[in-house]
Amino acid sequence: MAEFLAAPRRPGGHGSDRGRPRDLAKDEAILVATIQLLSEVGYTRLTVAEVARRAGVSKPAIYRRWAQKSQLVVEAMVTQMPTRVPPDTGSTSGDLLALTEQLMTTLTRTPLGRVLPGLVAEMAADPLLAGSYRGLIIEPTRMLWRSAVQAGITRGDLAADTDVELVLDALAGPLYIRLLITGDPIDPDYARAGVDLVLARYGTKNG
Repeated sequence: MAEFLAAPRRPGGHGSDRGRPRDLAKDEAILVATIQLLSEVGYTRLTVAEVARRAGVSKPAIYRRWAQKSQLVVEAMVTQMPTRVPPDTGSTSGDLLALTEQLMTTLTRTPLGRVLPGLVAEMAADPLLAGSYRGLIIEPTRMLWRSAVQAGITRGDLAADTDVELVLDALAGPLYIRLLITGDPIDPDYARAGVDLVLARYGTKNG
């Protein structure tokens, strides 16, 4: 089994296990079982009972940690995210390309892309789930991208008036639109095309 990195606890999303020491081995078994089942049956058909059976724990053991299935799935998804270390390719173009390609891989080659439509539907009715997903997956990812854009501004590859949030939306937004709205395949050349568009608008002769 690949090295397992425990997910950070979601903001405000604990079950009744608050204040108890975490059993990391049991956490790992539950989250790994969740990822396996997501890959096999998807979000809708995944049940806490089957996660418990596969992980070798009881359902109450899961609910002590995660109050709802949707919260469990978010923390499981965190373990599938790329390492949150800023890329250092030597250029802003290379850094943004690396980050965009990472997101493409996450959305097309991990369970996250397959279950995200179901999670988005759940988030519309579950503010706790929405907060967990944004706090544990979206915001840390955007912070990494912001760092790359700010570094590009600092080194002079991007204009000083670069709209950082617009750059993030321009690179990531079309990927989510294809995954969640149109259902069209994500073109493998998208990352380069997206970065080229950003550089055409905000790039300098230094980049």
